[in-house]
Amino acid sequence: MSEKSTVDRYVEHINRHILQSIDYAKLQKSYDTDMVYAKEILNRLHEAMVNAYGHERLDEYAGDEDGFVVIPGIVRGKESGKIGLALLDLDLSSSGEHWGTSFLCEFGVISQTEDKEDHVAKTLSKRFAPYDYCYTATIPGDIHIHEATLPDELKAVLRDFRNNKPSVLEGIRETATALKNTEQDKTPQENSEPEL
Repeated sequence: MSEKSTVDRYVEHINRHILQSIDYAKLQKSYDTDMVYAKEILNRLHEAMVNAYGHERLDEYAGDEDGFVVIPGIVRGKESGKIGLALLDLDLSSSGEHWGTSFLCEFGVISQTEDKEDHVAKTLSKRFAPYDYCYTATIPGDIHIHEATLPDELKAVLRDFRNNKPSVLEGIRETATALKNTEQDKTPQENSEPEL
C-alpha cells in the first residue's frame, strides 16, 4: 500500500475536519458583511495547510513529486468586486501556474471544472468571471502573483485573517466532529479530492 501524498493528506484533513463543518450560508453572508466568519475559515484552512506541508513558505518541493499543491486562497471578481474563499490548485514546478479553483460559496465547495446545475454555474460566472486570486502561503517562485498589484480588498484579508480564530463554541463543535470522525479515519478512504 503506497503512502498518501502531502496533498492527499491535506485535502483529506480539510474534508473531514473543516469543510463539512462550515455553515455555507453564514459564509456567503460573511463575504457581504464584515468577513469575520470567512477569515476564521481561511485561518483554519491556512493552519491545516501549514501542518500538512510543514511550513507556510512553499517551494517546488512542498507538494507532491510533480510540484502540485492545493492551498487556501481568496478570489475577487474583477467586474463584480465580490470576494470569496477558494482552494487553489497550483503547479509549483512551473513558477506557480494556476491550474484550478474550488469556490467556497452558498452551494458548498464548487470546482470550476465540474459540471454544475445551470443556476450554480450562472451565479458563479456572474460573481467571479474573470477573477483575481491570491493565497495564504508564501510562494517565492510564483511569477503570477505580486502583492503590490493585488486589489486592496484581497490585501486587507491577507493582512488580517490570522487574527480571526474560531470562537470557543466553534472549537467545541470542531472537536466533537473530529471525535465523531475518528472511527471513519480507521477505514481507508478512496476519494482524495475536495468533497463537492
